[in-house]
Amino acid sequence: MRVRSACRRLAVLVAISAAGSAMADWQLAHDEDFARAGALDAAFWRLETGWLRNQEDQYYSDRNVAVEGGVLRLQARRESVPNAQWRAGSRDWRTSRKASTYTSASLMAREPMQFGRVEVVARTPSGPGVWPAIWLVHEGEGVYGEIDVFEAVGKHPDTVFAGVHWGREPRTRKHRNDSRVVPGFEGNWHTHTLEWTPQAIVVSLDGQPWFRFDPDEAKLPSGADPLRQPMRLRINLALGGTWGGPIDAPLPANFDIRSVRVWRWVAGSMAVAPPKADELPRPVERPVPAMRWAR
Repeated sequence: MRVRSACRRLAVLVAISAAGSAMADWQLAHDEDFARAGALDAAFWRLETGWLRNQEDQYYSDRNVAVEGGVLRLQARRESVPNAQWRAGSRDWRTSRKASTYTSASLMAREPMQFGRVEVVARTPSGPGVWPAIWLVHEGEGVYGEIDVFEAVGKHPDTVFAGVHWGREPRTRKHRNDSRVVPGFEGNWHTHTLEWTPQAIVVSLDGQPWFRFDPDEAKLPSGADPLRQPMRLRINLALGGTWGGPIDAPLPANFDIRSVRVWRWVAGSMAVAPPKADELPRPVERPVPAMRWAR
C-alpha cells in the first residue's frame, strides 16, 4: 500500500511538472482585462469601417465600440448613416448604396500572428439576424486561410459553430466545421479558446476541447499551406448577410467582451500535444441548413 501511495504521489508530481512546462511554452503577448482597462488598446486593435463582407446589412462604424461597465461592448444598432464609400453608378454592393440603416462594430488586430493561443471571454446577443464571431484570417495573394474560433447566428438559438476554410478562389474553397447546442448559451458568459500549433488547430468552449483539425489536410497541390500562414485576429458583430439572414432581433444588440488574451507559441517547445480527435468530447449537434463559408 505504501509503495502504491508513493507511486501515486510521484505520478501527481510528474503531471504537475509537465503542466508547468506546458504553461511556460505559451508566452503571453497581449492581455486586455476590461474590468481594469478604461479603453480599447489602440496599439493592438484597428477598427474596421464600412461594408466589408458577406453582403451583411450593417455598416461598420468606430462609434459602435465602447469600454463601459467592465466590458468591451460591440453594439449593433438600427440607425441611418451615410456610406463614405458610395460611388454613383457602382454595381458593387459595398459602394452602390448611399446610406445604411444598420451599424455595428468590427475589430482587427494590427499585427498578424503565426501559431499561438487565443482566449476570449464573451457574452453574445440573441435574435434572428445577429451574427457575432471571433476568427483569424490570412488573405494572401492566391491563398486564403481562416480559423473560426466562434460563430453564432441568431436564427439557430444557443448553437455554437467553429471551423476552418482554405483555398484560392471563393468558389473553390474547402471547409471543415462543426456545431454544438449549448442550452442557455445566449446572454451568458463563456470562454472561447483557440490553440493553434503547426500540428493542430483545437477550439475549446469553457475549457472543453470540441473541434480539432490537422493543418496538413488543408495543404494545396501547389505546396501552399493556408492554415499555417500568419493570420490577423478579428472580433465582430454582423447583422444579416449571406448566413445571418433576415434581421428580427431586438436592437440595439450587444456583443460584450470581458477579456482578450493572446499567447505566442514557442517553436521547438515541449508543449503538451492537443488531444486527438477520438479523445475529444462528441458535440451535440442540431441539423442546420446550408450556410455560407466564404467570407
